[in-house]
Amino acid sequence: MSLTITSSVIVTQSRGESPEGVASKKEGCCAFCGLHIAVGDLSSPFSVSAAFMDDLSLAARGSDLMCGYCATLMSATALKETGYGVFTKSAYIPFRKWLEISSALTNPPQEPFVAVYATANNQHMAWRAPVNFSPELFYVRVGLRDVKIRHAILMQAVEVSQQVGKAFGFEATAKTLVHPFLRLSADLKEIGHGTLRLNMPSDPAKAEIHADLLKQFKNEIEFLRNLTLGETWGLRFLLTPGAGIDDFTPAETSD
Repeated sequence: MSLTITSSVIVTQSRGESPEGVASKKEGCCAFCGLHIAVGDLSSPFSVSAAFMDDLSLAARGSDLMCGYCATLMSATALKETGYGVFTKSAYIPFRKWLEISSALTNPPQEPFVAVYATANNQHMAWRAPVNFSPELFYVRVGLRDVKIRHAILMQAVEVSQQVGKAFGFEATAKTLVHPFLRLSADLKEIGHGTLRLNMPSDPAKAEIHADLLKQFKNEIEFLRNLTLGETWGLRFLLTPGAGIDDFTPAETSD
């Protein structure tokens, strides 16, 4: 089924671009983003090189049309400029530096938006990202994944992570607030991302204390274990409020 709004429409309009192509002589839908193409809409023949590796991401495999909005996103320059960002029809929000990501996740747009974060060079991001219609539950395209974020849960997870981290004796680093995770990966490529480091100590005395803490913080630990991949990804940035700030001290913001 073809669509009337897609990520390509939003990203193209956000960039102040106009659709490209020639008036379509037939009705159809865009192979890339799935946008409905009416007779007369600007479009182009669907064509990719032998190097194209994203066939499985096509919204309408088998269609021989590309919409005028996707046509604006295919150049090397466009790929570079649309690899990172939060796009609405009227605005572009930077989404590459960690402080920018933290800010955007804390205050997502109130209008339909697209959020993308490339994890490799020259990735096709814009046309295959989901369109979000709510700031309360939305998706970010992180490399090859669409990850889900429940905004209220993510904000709560920042506090719960610090509570559990402090209780189990973990310490903040020069830039990162205290938390109980083994690893939090910005590109989701690191093994152990989102894993809690709450293994039982071998020392019997410490093990008893640890067991008591596991009982005391049972609900908080269960909450963290049930976070989505997108929410643990978001924590990487929200638990690192000092990124790019030379005089940041974790103790100032961890209470």
